[in-house]
Amino acid sequence: MQSTRPCLYCGNEYRPDARTASIQKACQRESCRTARRRQAQTRYVAANPDVFEGRYPKTRVWLTDHPGYLRRYRKKHPDYVKADHRARVERRRNGRHQKSDIQDAMRRRRIDEIRALRGSDIQDTMRRQIDGVLGLLTPPGCADIQDAIAPAGAFG
Repeated sequence: MQSTRPCLYCGNEYRPDARTASIQKACQRESCRTARRRQAQTRYVAANPDVFEGRYPKTRVWLTDHPGYLRRYRKKHPDYVKADHRARVERRRNGRHQKSDIQDAMRRRRIDEIRALRGSDIQDTMRRQIDGVLGLLTPPGCADIQDAIAPAGAFG
């Protein structure tokens, strides 16, 4: 009788395939197999950072040698085109959201650093000037610019 072992991804017990028992790490569930493949690809790309470098120029040359290929492909596969468009829109939306979060966090850190300046006339003058500018930016009803920028409790 074959022994069982825990899956590294879901933790459930499984019986490894006899052919690959010595190296199998995940159970047969699709989500665990996908996670294992994703982890393996991440490791491979980290070990070979230039693996995808230089592919686009070769693709461009091939497309130049095969005019109209993409147009014909898209015409034959409308479902792929729709799915690709939806995925592209979602990637752009997520990218914009992530960038804005990072930029807002950086601004808040800089504001906090400047507000923390104490000890010399120049630093106190700079802090007062910045507090004055921030006071102009604060919407009515907010006691502080931080209340306007981030919801309460969002940043510790």
